[in-house]
Amino acid sequence: MKKLLTIFAILLFSSQLATASVTVINGLTHFYTGNSGDIISGEVILFNSSAIDQRVTFSINEALFSCDANRKFTEKAPHAQSSSDWFESEVMEKVLAPNEKYTYRYTIRIPANQTLKGSYWSVLMVYVENPVKKERLTNNIGLDTKVRYAIGLLTHVNGFDDVNIDFSKVNFNQTEDTPKKLEINVKNDGAFIEGVLLTLEVYDAAGNKVSVFETDRNMVFPGVCKTYVVDISSLPPGDYKCLLLAEAREDYTGTNLALNLK
Repeated sequence: MKKLLTIFAILLFSSQLATASVTVINGLTHFYTGNSGDIISGEVILFNSSAIDQRVTFSINEALFSCDANRKFTEKAPHAQSSSDWFESEVMEKVLAPNEKYTYRYTIRIPANQTLKGSYWSVLMVYVENPVKKERLTNNIGLDTKVRYAIGLLTHVNGFDDVNIDFSKVNFNQTEDTPKKLEINVKNDGAFIEGVLLTLEVYDAAGNKVSVFETDRNMVFPGVCKTYVVDISSLPPGDYKCLLLAEAREDYTGTNLALNLK
């Protein structure tokens, strides 16, 4: 029996994963900036904190995003913004000794095509599992724990355009059984990945600012939507005017909202 975990942002280890003790210590999202024809060097630093050898394998995948579905990893569906063909590395498998710190090195070769512009991405999959021992090949009893890290390789090519994000939908959910919340859909119509943070300023009927809510900063990929949830259950019943702001690269997009809380 195998257990498979995918980690893209934060890995939470349970006691069941004690035997899979290889960790990525320099982050799961790697940003690069370059121009046509550039060769970019990158690295992933791994550490085996266990007392046994750990086998690590590497592969390149695509990360597919859409407004209508969750992110999907695949090996067979390159897209217009894929950088998979730009990736090169001489090592695709490595056995880490106990307490070994290992630097996996790779290059990203941006094509010389001068028409390239925007953000391009691929995902480096890092699979960690104990080496299979000969005596286990004929023994069906036991637990193999396998961890899969998904490391985003995101490359901005040939400068930046202006930020082009907007609100595509704002839904207000208000029921007796659930916390009051806003579901805000942000669309990125630009060519570059944007780190978008939302701020909701709330004013009462007299124009006094009564509260400010702020989300985490999340990546919104080109041509894709991202839904943010703002819990406003701390506001008492009443009528409010709100200013909703989306910030990316210190560029702001705003809209006004009216809320009636019961």
